[in-house]
Amino acid sequence: MREEPFYSLVSQYHLVGPADRVVPADRMRRAFTLSAMPWRRLTRLFRKSAGAPAGTAAVNTPAGAMLDALSDWICGIDAAGRITYANAALTRDHSAGPQNARGALTGTLFIDLMPAAAGETVRLALQRAATTGELQTCQHETLVAGGGSWRQWTFQRMPENMPAEFAGTRLLAIGRDITEQKRLEHQFLHAQRVGSIGMLASGIAHDLNNVLAPITMSADLLKLRGCSKEDRALLDVMATSATRGASLVSQMLSFTRGLDGSREVVDLGSLVKELSRFIGRTFAKNIQVRMEIAPELRRLYANPTQIYQVLLNLCVNARDAMPHGGVLTITASNATLDEAAARALPGGVPGTYTVLGVTDTGTGIAREIVDRIFDPFFTTKPIGEGTGLGLSTVRSIMKACGGCIALSTQVGRGTTFQAYFPVMEMAPMTPAVTPGVENSRGAGEHVLVADDEVFFRDVTRRLLTDFGYVVHIAADGAEAVRVFEQHRADITVALVDLDMPVMDGPTAIKAMKAINPQVHIITVSGSGDSAARPKVEDSELQLKKPYTMGALLQSLRQVLAKPAAA
Repeated sequence: MREEPFYSLVSQYHLVGPADRVVPADRMRRAFTLSAMPWRRLTRLFRKSAGAPAGTAAVNTPAGAMLDALSDWICGIDAAGRITYANAALTRDHSAGPQNARGALTGTLFIDLMPAAAGETVRLALQRAATTGELQTCQHETLVAGGGSWRQWTFQRMPENMPAEFAGTRLLAIGRDITEQKRLEHQFLHAQRVGSIGMLASGIAHDLNNVLAPITMSADLLKLRGCSKEDRALLDVMATSATRGASLVSQMLSFTRGLDGSREVVDLGSLVKELSRFIGRTFAKNIQVRMEIAPELRRLYANPTQIYQVLLNLCVNARDAMPHGGVLTITASNATLDEAAARALPGGVPGTYTVLGVTDTGTGIAREIVDRIFDPFFTTKPIGEGTGLGLSTVRSIMKACGGCIALSTQVGRGTTFQAYFPVMEMAPMTPAVTPGVENSRGAGEHVLVADDEVFFRDVTRRLLTDFGYVVHIAADGAEAVRVFEQHRADITVALVDLDMPVMDGPTAIKAMKAINPQVHIITVSGSGDSAARPKVEDSELQLKKPYTMGALLQSLRQVLAKPAAA
């Protein structure tokens, strides 16, 4: 193995570099740190050149001082598994006596220094290293005087030609602190899990939206066919619940995949009331929820899902701070920050804000960890009960929208978070006008509906038939192409789902365009993730499930009003 340029071993364990200059201790540490196989070098430090006086102990040599300068735990182990030598780091962290006591661990069974859970693994590694002579490693979590950490032990059998004073040392053991490496591994695995959850959520969203779409359109269609006032009220509940379900699907995707979403006018007071009702149904009964919403609360132009996420994360954090119950207060108010007030807030900028506050009467936050609570993956909860991403997500959202978040806490009294959302200038909003469905009736146009969901096809067929269209049905992309080819002269619009078996939507659309370039295309997707939906150049409009009857009818009239493609 290639040596470091400055590294060599001479008599009496003196370390020298070029021109026989003594190597400083910091360079020695660097040599061990950079070495890919430090145990080989350490094994050589246990050797004594022929010129050294007999009986010289390793700890009294310059090499012993070098070993003591290292942060790794280093020791020699005899055939009985007892420690023959321990460097200063190992002695300091495991000895009950003075930290600089020489030989405090000599004669101690090495296995006794290991946690019970790792005992068998370490014992097997020791046996294999002693019998095979091959390098052996193992890892374990340990708790010592310096705190908890992860260690990786490397065991190597000592050479046969060791001097007499080391004749009893059979193995060299090196324990390296890999706590930071383990932390990074944990973060990487957590990121992978979040990514997997995002993929799962996208699939669930697709299936749920396919379920909700026929419910929404069926409710609209039944209202038009005539029903009593009581039945109409029930249909309204059905449609509203389906719409709410679609919103929850969208929120789920935003939480798991970090979707930006579109901005719109947000009534923070209404959002607080909605979440308060949700909290009242799901949080423990010993938590009392209070609301304080200022009159004439300014509206925001923002992503409502992200605001909902901020509020929900803060409320969950407050709930966890009150394991034995308490009062959770949610406030919404207006605020104007001048230069002085803005400087008092981390990331604050003078301006007009709408402030969302969440206050609990829980345990409070200790002073020594206040500066870390917004760090990704930092959590004080037991393993498996917290991701450490809630507050870091809140801060990221606030930063992205140009706002800031303030914190005040007192141990034993509770905590208050205040999220400052900037109020942006908005152009006057023109109320959306929903045209009457009677203006959306067809005139015998032929429409191809291609979707693999049987209930969606059936409801769409009934709806369009009632509104004067001739409907052709296909259950997959290949069937859609066959039906379209049979009725190429009649079909003027194709309503195509993008995700179908046998042949997907984009491929089917290309085939239909090749048959008749003048056909109008409306694409449909049940995926809530816009990034997951393929872009189809030939699509004139795209509908996202679940959509209303009015949205479908208006989309058809819109594309039919266009001139046919050349």
